Amino acid sequence: MPKLSHLVLIIILGLAICGFAINAAFEGQEQAAAQLRPIPGITAPDKFPRGCVDCHINHPEMNMDVRISTLLRHWKDAVDPALLAKVRAFSPADMALKGKHPEVEGALADIPNACLKCHSRKSTSVPPFSRLLHGLHLVGGEKNFFLTMFQGECTHCHKLDLATGSWSLGSGAEK
Repeated sequence: MPKLSHLVLIIILGLAICGFAINAAFEGQEQAAAQLRPIPGITAPDKFPRGCVDCHINHPEMNMDVRISTLLRHWKDAVDPALLAKVRAFSPADMALKGKHPEVEGALADIPNACLKCHSRKSTSVPPFSRLLHGLHLVGGEKNFFLTMFQGECTHCHKLDLATGSWSLGSGAEK
């Protein structure tokens, strides 16, 4: 039969091993938490709090002006045929598209909220906003600028109120 001192030593070693195991588990959780994927507005700063107008800017270094005002100015006369084909894919099948965008008074003051007046979920004359924008921004793989430059991050557009859990769209006037 082992001596009492041996039993005490075995118990102390067992407790030490358990302590190391528990400590390692907590360290593993801390490391996992530190490696969370950065989600703008949730686990990382939101660089685009106003959604569309914070991303759709003039990029002179890439010779690319994607401001909504610039796009609407071009679309007033005609929408590029390739873009129109994409839009048709995300529009109800029976919807007739004219291939240009009408001038909309005051629309640039609150983008995309102003867009939702015409592009509502129940619209029968223009593509519904959610189908249109999700299709344009999330389809096309490496050829899609939103996927390549912004990694298709949902929270660049959709804003979570961390206090209430409610979602909204970032909106504002074009810069």
